[in-house]
Amino acid sequence: MTSRDTRILADFRAHCTNPECPLCAMVRHAEVRTLQVFCAEGAGDELRRADIRNARGLCVHHGAMLRDARDALAAAVTALDLMTNLLRDLDGLERAPRWPKPRINRPKKCPVCTEMTRYNLAVCAGVQAWCDDSQFQTALAHSHGICAPHLRLLASQAVLPPGFIAAQRTAWERVRADVAEYIRKRDDRFRHEPDAHEADAWRRAWFVISGSSFTVHE
Repeated sequence: MTSRDTRILADFRAHCTNPECPLCAMVRHAEVRTLQVFCAEGAGDELRRADIRNARGLCVHHGAMLRDARDALAAAVTALDLMTNLLRDLDGLERAPRWPKPRINRPKKCPVCTEMTRYNLAVCAGVQAWCDDSQFQTALAHSHGICAPHLRLLASQAVLPPGFIAAQRTAWERVRADVAEYIRKRDDRFRHEPDAHEADAWRRAWFVISGSSFTVHE
């Protein structure tokens, strides 16, 4: 990606209509593509097979995504390879001397997590290049905002311009006001008032607080 990639701006603006953080939505789509690549190419690509084998599979999060994947055959081929190696670990444990205590070596990091760490850093760098752009700021102000984990990641990489901070504040204040309105209408005195756009405000607030996709650990 270049420092001013128009694809980043287009993707960001497109995802600003979602109830979640636009960066999280971009990352989630990349996660799905990455898993598809690992499954589709893993059977024939020895390097990818080695990455998954050395990790003894995937983390809980990405393993759950893989279980829901549509390419059952590719997932099965990957699982067969992994089960073979897990049984080898068991064989080694059985043959190991009783002292010192037999152990199974700690596996390497989930290879999809490694790929998504790189993607998160790259997409944040791409977004930073647009932070002072009026189209970007308008889209951000009309969204529900960038989640707190991604905002902290952005702020750790560069000084964010005032226009960006103002747009983010507008988005977050709208979410906070919607949550307050949702709570107000739970009071018996106001239950007769119909829910408008604040009905899912508490969900949107948790998208802001925790994010909804893989995020680089701070």
